[in-house]
Amino acid sequence: MLGNMRKVGRNDPCPCGSGRKYKHCHGGQPRTAARQPTRDSWTARAAASNPSLRANVKVMGLGGQAQHLLAVNQYRDPGDPRNLGAPKGLPGDYECVFVLNRPGFSPIPENQHSFAEGLEGDSHLAISKPAFSPPGDANADCILIAGNTEDGHFEFIGFPNKRGYLGKIKSKPFRAESLMDSVRKCYRALATSLSKWSAELDVPLHVFQIESKELRTGNTQMSIVTAFREAPLSIRPFALLDKEFRGCASLYREALNSTAVYQFLCFFKIAEAISARRKRLERQAVRDGKTFSRPDEVIPSDPSQFVPWLRALFHVQREWDAMSLDAIFQPEARGKPVAEVSATTLRPLRDRIGHALGLLEGEELTLSSDELLHTEEVNRWLPLTKCIVRRMLKNEFPSDFLPYLKEDGTVTG
Repeated sequence: MLGNMRKVGRNDPCPCGSGRKYKHCHGGQPRTAARQPTRDSWTARAAASNPSLRANVKVMGLGGQAQHLLAVNQYRDPGDPRNLGAPKGLPGDYECVFVLNRPGFSPIPENQHSFAEGLEGDSHLAISKPAFSPPGDANADCILIAGNTEDGHFEFIGFPNKRGYLGKIKSKPFRAESLMDSVRKCYRALATSLSKWSAELDVPLHVFQIESKELRTGNTQMSIVTAFREAPLSIRPFALLDKEFRGCASLYREALNSTAVYQFLCFFKIAEAISARRKRLERQAVRDGKTFSRPDEVIPSDPSQFVPWLRALFHVQREWDAMSLDAIFQPEARGKPVAEVSATTLRPLRDRIGHALGLLEGEELTLSSDELLHTEEVNRWLPLTKCIVRRMLKNEFPSDFLPYLKEDGTVTG
């Protein structure tokens, strides 16, 4: 991996990939007296002149759920070959754009989504004026990044925002099998550079959005994360809470404030802690000559039971759209006890993450988290894991967690 600064010549092809000369594209804007870099508005101008780059989209799915928006072009000529093929892409040439943001600061309002061209992006990494004058070429307009993986050689161009901080990274065209395959390949090639810079400079480099485009059709896939729904403070006052419940609740809140991978680890730890608590209480009950039991915890198999099962876990009533239900009730888990799903699916996934991060005691790092943590598997099982935790919390701490919510979803007076 490498990152070089360079100034683009006025007669060179524009780095944005338009095919035009730089002087007729992003280099065509005159500099101000304050010498604002020519690239400072390569996205802001587009957003201002083309409002269709942004859209409000109805919230679907669980809050914090990773999703994709797919824009499919339809050409007027029915015989246009670009109208044929799979909406999610066919083998061919692709390009990806990575939009960065400073953690905790979104480049776009909540519940709005934008194509990469309508976002400026931001980071803590200064790459050009006015934030930084690169040694050897103080007027450099972009950075070049190269990466070699088992998928081949990849090249990227990093663009600064108007303040001179790295805002977006765009790949040069490369071969892939589909839109999702292009994201996997491109991320793998870029992530190592981001990780190296982050480690050496001690700055976060967070990818806010990944956009992939099939060059043959122009079809575009955009990664998004569903915003959390707003909720009224409709809960009962509480007194002294069980100490173990307080620990679980604090970890639940930590999960919702974190990335998808850490969310999964937090939720799994809550479920693991509750299971350990049950074993301890069961052993104590045997010693005392008492019985110990908990309500059955089974993932419903009948779709007609999906919504009733959820109503017992979420007391602020909401519409359970098809996307939410499909995300939660994975086919492999339907009809199975929670303990079986945890043992056969969730725990192995937790262990793979642990191996990648070296979380298991005495273990060296054997895998790169850049390879493992960008995975659909965590996002796939995260919604169900959250619901499993809510089910277990309700059964384990009935006087502390949703004590007023009946199993049929009604709230007691």
